Amino acid sequence: MLCAPFQCANTVKVKEFLLKHFLIISEVIAVVIAFAWPLPGSKLSHSTISLCIVALIFLFTGLKLKTDELKSVYKSADVVLVCCATSLCITTLIPGYIVHQLPFDDKLDGPDDDSFSFGPTELKLGIILFNCAPATIATGIIMVTGAEGDVVVAVAVSTITNIAGCFVTPLLFSLFVDAEAMKQDSTKLLMKLGLSLLLPLFVGKVLAMSFAPVRKFVKDHKRKIGLIQSTGICVILWIKLSSSVKKGTFELIALTDILILIGIVIACHCLLLLLNFIVSISFCFKREQLSVMLLLCSQKTLVLTAAIATALPEQIGDSALILLPCFIAHPLQMLIDSFLIQPLKSSPHFPLCVPWFCAKCRAAENTDRTENYETGKDNIDDVVANPGATGINMDTMNNDKSTV
Repeated sequence: MLCAPFQCANTVKVKEFLLKHFLIISEVIAVVIAFAWPLPGSKLSHSTISLCIVALIFLFTGLKLKTDELKSVYKSADVVLVCCATSLCITTLIPGYIVHQLPFDDKLDGPDDDSFSFGPTELKLGIILFNCAPATIATGIIMVTGAEGDVVVAVAVSTITNIAGCFVTPLLFSLFVDAEAMKQDSTKLLMKLGLSLLLPLFVGKVLAMSFAPVRKFVKDHKRKIGLIQSTGICVILWIKLSSSVKKGTFELIALTDILILIGIVIACHCLLLLLNFIVSISFCFKREQLSVMLLLCSQKTLVLTAAIATALPEQIGDSALILLPCFIAHPLQMLIDSFLIQPLKSSPHFPLCVPWFCAKCRAAENTDRTENYETGKDNIDDVVANPGATGINMDTMNNDKSTV
């Protein structure tokens, strides 16, 4: 059936909008269904379907994982190392420690006395878990590309941090939770993470490296694979939320708790941006490298946080409440960082640093001064040796000198 040109154009725009914001739209649909009809999702909460979905997500992650760029970043190895250390350590430990000090309840029914509280402790653990995650795989790289940043470094940092994050993130998260609860099911947790994260990731990467048709399939259907991964994440959200709604967990959470949660999440991301900005200044990063620090290293992936929250033992807390801050923080970080793309794109290309702050800059500044001095001295020597070639009358200069 034919359509008018303007109708076709509108259809294309709507389709592109839906695909671009597919994850956020799917999250909203999952939340609505979970609260409206929690029975189907709650029935699936006791099965292994969540772990199977996580395994499928990481299988596709392994298929899409780009390791070829790692060979071409040896010239920027120092930048990649700083970005990885910032993403996995600085932006996890500092916000995690600050959030850990905030007043949250250990019980869902509220504090025993009249003391102030930000809500149940599961919300705090969700914020900490999200901040312990590595950089995003796709979103951050797309934003770095839009800001005309160093895409090769961005891909390398995303690849390294997501592989290392499978080991590092659970360890970092364990620093902020009840050690006894983690010790009781530590072996079971490691087995779950190994089977649902590392093994599918490894299998996917091996398949992509070994078979050219697999690489071609992934390249031709990259967007569809991304949609499948987003759908899997939202199905996990639907199952966990349905189970918690069926138990009546969310009836004990006030609207003010959600608003406070949103405020803490925004403050945490602004803190990450500030920390990465300070690190960039300290190491005299150029604009292209600054884009990687702000738009990639400041973002946290949702895939790994959802996988770990699914595998956590029940003694730690309600997994749906732990997931809630993660699903709130993920779109908010993209919204905040989207306002930085154009300023970064139009900013100067020289290193962003304070000369008195960085020894590297002081050394470069002294080198420039020495080169300028040597260049000026050579020019003066050329004028004295061959004044005619420069159009300067030496007799006039000597007369002026005598007059003085």
